[in-house]
Amino acid sequence: MRLLVSFVCLSLHAQTYSNTANKPGWDSVLTSLGLVATDSADAKVLVGATAVTPGKLVVLEGHSALAASLGITPSGQQVEIRQIRDTASPELPIVWQSPLLIDQATVDAAWTVRARDRWSNSPVLATRSGAIWTATPIGQSGYERYPFLPQALLAAGLDAPVRAQGLWAFFDAGFRQRADLRHLVTQWKAAGLGGIHVTSWQFDDASPERAAWLKNLIDLCHENLIVVYAWVELPHVSEHFWQQYPQCRERTASGMEASLDWRRLMTLVDPKCSQLAEDNILALLRRFDWDGVNLGELYFESLEGHLNPARFTPFHDSVRAEYKQLHGRDPLDDLKRDGLATLLEYRANLAARLQSDWLAKLEVIRRERPGFDIVVTHIDDRFDTRMRDALGADAARILRSTEGQETGFLVEDPATVWHLGPARYREIRKRYESLTSEHARLSIDINIVDRYQDVYPTRRQTGAELAQLVHEAAAAFDQVALYFEYSLRPVDLPLLGLAAARLTAWRQSNDGVEVTLAAPAMVRWQGPALVNGIPWPLADGAHLHLPAGNWRIERAAAYPVNRIVDLNVRLEGVELAQGEYTIRYTSRTTGTLLVETALGRERRTLPRGGGVFTLSAKPLPFSVESNSVQLRPQR
Repeated sequence: MRLLVSFVCLSLHAQTYSNTANKPGWDSVLTSLGLVATDSADAKVLVGATAVTPGKLVVLEGHSALAASLGITPSGQQVEIRQIRDTASPELPIVWQSPLLIDQATVDAAWTVRARDRWSNSPVLATRSGAIWTATPIGQSGYERYPFLPQALLAAGLDAPVRAQGLWAFFDAGFRQRADLRHLVTQWKAAGLGGIHVTSWQFDDASPERAAWLKNLIDLCHENLIVVYAWVELPHVSEHFWQQYPQCRERTASGMEASLDWRRLMTLVDPKCSQLAEDNILALLRRFDWDGVNLGELYFESLEGHLNPARFTPFHDSVRAEYKQLHGRDPLDDLKRDGLATLLEYRANLAARLQSDWLAKLEVIRRERPGFDIVVTHIDDRFDTRMRDALGADAARILRSTEGQETGFLVEDPATVWHLGPARYREIRKRYESLTSEHARLSIDINIVDRYQDVYPTRRQTGAELAQLVHEAAAAFDQVALYFEYSLRPVDLPLLGLAAARLTAWRQSNDGVEVTLAAPAMVRWQGPALVNGIPWPLADGAHLHLPAGNWRIERAAAYPVNRIVDLNVRLEGVELAQGEYTIRYTSRTTGTLLVETALGRERRTLPRGGGVFTLSAKPLPFSVESNSVQLRPQR
């Protein structure tokens, strides 16, 4: 007998779930979206439910009495499923590693079918308000069959109210020449991106129009409190530099000019060529209003190392002369004979020397601009130890040499491990913790690209897999970067902030919410709030900004007379005493606050590094004093 079940339009503020049925994969999917597991009746998402509960989202797999009562019934035929199409990205092939034979389903009109078998058109994923159904179990990882489960959950009414901000993304301007920049920046802000690393080499000989385009991009980012880094890819300087100085072109072991993929590699060993590159880079950094610079991948091609002489560098005449002076023989001879170990050690030493030299050159800009940040992107050679010989990369050496210099260190996972699961980021973190006492400067770069390995169900990380990658990376590192902005699917942007949030506990009642955060986050909250009994001064009307800690959120009668509606620093603590808020923060760059008073909204800056600023609880305008910044009544 079919049950008559009525659903109302559901917008479910769900931060808890229950998987008492132990359905594989769902814990990974839901925790990666910021939900917290619970066995209590407070759970808002029920996996393997046997009955519909008002105000809950039920998760159904395959055929069951509950599925039948909701309008999903067997058709009486079987079908083998191997490849599906999902409405989230209908052009994307989704291929299962192993086919499954299933009982074909018929779904009634109350459901929206989101994925079908490519060949039979059989429904395999469907949603309705307050319910989601899959034709099969979703698999152990949670993404091997239905990559777009997160998007389906959102369509079914999931509305997780906690999200992180401050993610980084690499930005290739060449892919966005015709984009509406204001719309693009607005998308980034909504997705939780707090920093963009821009391909600086595309602007070293920019026309006035091209320079104006970059200036507009930087201005729009700053307007939205997004910081902008110049992404430098030495020994590639720029296409213009390559054409202008052919005598400086690097060479491979095969004797060819080192024009490899999109990079045009230049020698940085020849003093004249190095000075030309330095003049070029520093002029570019001074020309635009950058917040920092990312010195990326300053070592040598290629991942195949000496086994592929056509990509193996550096063999410019200046390098060969230096090597001969050091070792009494040509490096090409050592490549072909018994001196390979000596040659590989020389490359690693040279890469470390160049990195040190260029970090010293970039310090010139930091001395000119005290709020300027310097970050090194360095391929991982601790998790995949083959990278040192392949590229000359030595992470331990550069970490030791930059200790105490306030240089950020962005670990890039190499292509050789892109097929491994999200748990690899915790393992990568372990390899680096012993290399520096300054753990806060460690960050991770997730490569969102088409992988060359045999991977399922999609070649590029998307949906549930991407959410798990971001979630695990954010749990292991305070700063997460994504390579790159253009490779992210638009349907994935709403997942980023949810996945990066580090929520450990959530309890909701009629009069408020109790939340525990392992890192700062934004909590959706309409109107004014009391947080741990304090009228909360970090609120934009729709969200509260909270540091890590245990917080009780309740309704308040009114906002504080002065409040911060947006900021791009990392909150470390908030206190209220004697009519004044004391707020602790850290920041890699000069920070920005958007403050609202009775006089309107104003932008204020905070020194790079961190400290405290104070905010008056009295209805008077602000003043700012440097070092320990004070936002307080004017006398």
